[in-house]
Amino acid sequence: MSIQVDGHPLVPGLVELTEFVKSEIGSPYSSALATLLGHLSESDSKDLEAVLNYVRSLASLPGTEDIRGVSVEVLSKLDEEICKIVRRHVDQLLPEGDNAYFAFALWITAVRRLAPIQIFTTNYDLLMEQALERQKVAYFDGFMGSREPIFDLVSIEEDQLPSRWSLLWKLHGSINWFQDSTGRVTRRTEDPDDNSTALVYPSHLKYDQGRRLPYLAMMDRFKSFLRRPGAILVTVGFSFRDQHIVEMIDQSLRANATSCVQGLLFGPLSDYGEAEALARTLPNLVLLADDSAVVGSVKDVWRPGEPSGDASSAATKCEIGDFSEFGKLLRDLTGGMPYKED
Repeated sequence: MSIQVDGHPLVPGLVELTEFVKSEIGSPYSSALATLLGHLSESDSKDLEAVLNYVRSLASLPGTEDIRGVSVEVLSKLDEEICKIVRRHVDQLLPEGDNAYFAFALWITAVRRLAPIQIFTTNYDLLMEQALERQKVAYFDGFMGSREPIFDLVSIEEDQLPSRWSLLWKLHGSINWFQDSTGRVTRRTEDPDDNSTALVYPSHLKYDQGRRLPYLAMMDRFKSFLRRPGAILVTVGFSFRDQHIVEMIDQSLRANATSCVQGLLFGPLSDYGEAEALARTLPNLVLLADDSAVVGSVKDVWRPGEPSGDASSAATKCEIGDFSEFGKLLRDLTGGMPYKED
């Protein structure tokens, strides 16, 4: 979920981030990374999160001998070096003026709500936070404090915030989450001078329990939301390829027939084979892609509506799976002229 600036994504995707890591990581980590990438399939070697999973799984193994051709010492630092590069490229400033993030924040403030709106994101960047703060949207992200906010599980579990607040849950961590040597997880505005490590992307393998805690708490919020009566989750920019999240959606929708997930997909439905197969068995999972949709377990293509003039003007595509187009829709709903991105 990103926006375009000068014709390019403001925040690179996983494939682009993986290439940045390969080209920018320094010695002795570059040769170690090349060795480990050789163990992965072609698709996994282009997926940053699959690479991190593999690095962390090897680093968690006991012993002092080389593992798969890489020294234990290098393995223990490789994760940290990769996360530094990720932070450098993902830490972007949200452009001034109207954009999809601003439109989303404006939409949140446009309606008086009975309960806090909940935002779940797998993005590591801080674009959503910037948009909420510029629009003066009060939000809680699981951290308490001012100078060096600390992760607070008790506050997350209480769930007693006023309805005007928003809840922001970052399922894959954030570039400003760090864990120090004592296991304490904090949110910081700058890179720490100590040996604290960034918490970006949760490997679901068994490694340090304290490090897994923020991710587990966020996923618990996700599950709890989907199990609520009448819950509606709208996804934009989610590929339905994160197996851990997809399994939770599957289980929750089957357990709670009153909940609904509406997936707004970027591109054709054929790019989302697994999601389509799941939606064909779950009537409360709706998929809206560019060329077709699955609604009520039934797949069909978009058909021209009543043309306003020329028949060629009739819409046969659904483009709101593009976050920029989704932002324009929200901007229209809140009134005023729709924004135009560069």
